[in-house]
Amino acid sequence: MVGLAGVIRRERKHDQIIRYLAVGILRGEITNEHSWMSSELELCRHLNVSRTVLRESIKVLAAKGLVDVRPKVGIRVLPRQNWNLFDPHLLAWQQERGVDDVFLRNLCEVRLIVEPAAAKLAATRATDNEIVLLGDALSEMELSARNQEAYNVADMKFHSGIIDACHNDLLMQMNLTIRAAFRQAQSAGTPDPDGPSKSLRHHGAVFQAIRSRDASAAYLAMEQLVKVGTRGFYKTLHPNGSRKAWKELDL
Repeated sequence: MVGLAGVIRRERKHDQIIRYLAVGILRGEITNEHSWMSSELELCRHLNVSRTVLRESIKVLAAKGLVDVRPKVGIRVLPRQNWNLFDPHLLAWQQERGVDDVFLRNLCEVRLIVEPAAAKLAATRATDNEIVLLGDALSEMELSARNQEAYNVADMKFHSGIIDACHNDLLMQMNLTIRAAFRQAQSAGTPDPDGPSKSLRHHGAVFQAIRSRDASAAYLAMEQLVKVGTRGFYKTLHPNGSRKAWKELDL
């Protein structure tokens, strides 16, 4: 019988192998061109792990769409379009990979699709108490404009409050993924110390539109807010400007 210590050691090794392979795949450092990816035996030798640990790890990666395992073909790294990008672990590994223009573009596009529509919906569905909570979150943002960490917490509360006010369970689930990706973007580069003060006006416009039950104004205000936020992220990645990135996103 395997003792508890042995189980823990195996689980730790299992987690280490999953992370090593996942981050390597995300970074493009592990590809199908590597000879040791040609078979289970070769990969076991390369990683110096047992078949049991490897198989458990590969099952996890396959469930997340990173790899595929087929008889006589072996373990194959799948293209990006197969990856389960909504998976929380994948988002965490993406952060280790690093934030780049592609990540920001994808995040901005998703936010532009989801958040303006959510603000429009919130303007018609929010309860009086939910509007009060949005106002409280906005006040917290205003008070912490010079404290980036506190501001980010209040900002998350504001955006999540809008999603909650839609009263749509699927949107709430999507929001968890969007907010996780948003936190990654916030961690990239050096934050603009004036960023909060620049975006507060737009947050205020979103709040006023929702409070006034003006769905169309809420949509437009949120659309502008998302674009302002994305411009801020790009400035942290490209201090000297990046015309190509800005043009592609039409910001």
